[in-house]
Amino acid sequence: MKLAVVGLGQCGCNIAEQFGVVNNYAKSFFNRGTEIFTDVLAVNTNEADLGSFKHIPNDANHRILLGTIRTLGHGIGKVNASAAQIIKESHSVVTDKILKSRRFHEAHGVLVIASGGGGTGSGTVGWVIKELKERIEKPVYSIIVLPFEFEENGDSSYAVTNTATCLKTVNQYADAVLLLDNERFGRTDISLARNFREINLEMARNFYDLCCAGEEKRQKYIGSKVIDAGDVKESLEGFSSIGRGVINLSTFYPWKKEDFRKTRKQRSLLATALQKAQNSLSLRIEMPDARKVMLLVTAPGNLITLTNLEEITDFLQDESPKSVIRIGDYPRRAREISTTLIVSKLTRVDRIEKLYGQAEDLFKKQADIYQESEDKIRQMQEVAKNLPTLD
Repeated sequence: MKLAVVGLGQCGCNIAEQFGVVNNYAKSFFNRGTEIFTDVLAVNTNEADLGSFKHIPNDANHRILLGTIRTLGHGIGKVNASAAQIIKESHSVVTDKILKSRRFHEAHGVLVIASGGGGTGSGTVGWVIKELKERIEKPVYSIIVLPFEFEENGDSSYAVTNTATCLKTVNQYADAVLLLDNERFGRTDISLARNFREINLEMARNFYDLCCAGEEKRQKYIGSKVIDAGDVKESLEGFSSIGRGVINLSTFYPWKKEDFRKTRKQRSLLATALQKAQNSLSLRIEMPDARKVMLLVTAPGNLITLTNLEEITDFLQDESPKSVIRIGDYPRRAREISTTLIVSKLTRVDRIEKLYGQAEDLFKKQADIYQESEDKIRQMQEVAKNLPTLD
């Protein structure tokens, strides 16, 4: 599967940059030798944020600056309503550059990335997706990043209100919304910059095997049950979560294939990799709330047996009994097992319901705070009404 990737706002652009890293790794002669992202674009209202990328081409077609008349290239100060107004006036600029990309015809879909709590990304992502859906027949997916818990504190948290309005808008238009919860993966022992970099890279890596599997050209690496663009399209719908689990195999494993096959160890390794994928889902969810589940097992070919896949299918069906289960294999890795898990068409997401409830309360509180502030300002001005001015 090949995707065109578009990052909106500082966070979205930084994640798009990591997709560029993964794409360069995938097409390297020493790795898969295939390109999985046809193009990577960065869109922002802040000119400085567009200048630091190494894996996004440094030209006006790939680094798109919006709203210069309104912002003079200095962003919109986390006000997503201002970003929405800007994109209403210039959305065709973004979509035209996406659609006129030299290799867009090769893409099976578009992936649009933004932070829910920010300003530019939060305010523009819904309009960009809406415009794309009106102009192309290909699926349009979105990654929306949820804020850290500390960003949600206070009666004037723009992170909560921005995220809630962003999610409501995006969910109307996108074929699927993959949610990435920063709070789930944040580490307290490293810097904020490193936190973001590691979270962003891991999110991009989730798509590596998934996209490579359907683009594989070497016969010996083509799976018996190939996961391709059609499977992904049928498996992604509504609010979704994605995760990856990796198990490194013993250095001596390749020399003991026959003995290894006779043991139960391979089953436990596959089960452990699947458990890791569940534990690393980009958003914590309850499996029974899903209606679609897809799993890709990437491992040495002799580990991918009919018995193992049957057991995994039975396990997932027990975990999510109302879901349509799709499982594929990709006999590509030599010394490790990697499982990519997508849980989609979620019928309930506690994290989102909480954000919606918080946002509704905050909008009411902010209206009260605004009115109170206006009254106090008027009172202060009233005290000085008899004083002369210097104008």
